[in-house]
Amino acid sequence: MKRSIVTISDNDTVSVPANVQMRDFEIAELFEVMIPTIRSNIRAILKTNIVMADCTNGATLVGCNVVPDYHGLDMVVALAFWIQSAQAEVFRRWIMRKMMQGNTQPIYIGINEMKAKDNFCN
Repeated sequence: MKRSIVTISDNDTVSVPANVQMRDFEIAELFEVMIPTIRSNIRAILKTNIVMADCTNGATLVGCNVVPDYHGLDMVVALAFWIQSAQAEVFRRWIMRKMMQGNTQPIYIGINEMKAKDNFCN
């Protein structure tokens, strides 16, 4: 099964597929940061309930917490605003341009309606 990942080309063109499913190392590559940076920020975001964990495609036990193996566009967007890197800035600018375009189709970002548990996943 081919997964869908966000990409940023050499000329800063952002490509976002319809159903984003990315692993932590793919997000680290996208934003050009170290994997531990992504993992720690994912845990922080999940603790705040800004993004709800979706463990339907697998999860990993990290300490006392269960962290999803795959992350959607909602997590990638949240990370873009938490991470300081040139590529995260490119993605943030892309998000803002899309939000400001009044004559295009609306952007729908799926929001997991499940209530977060203390360990992120049920």
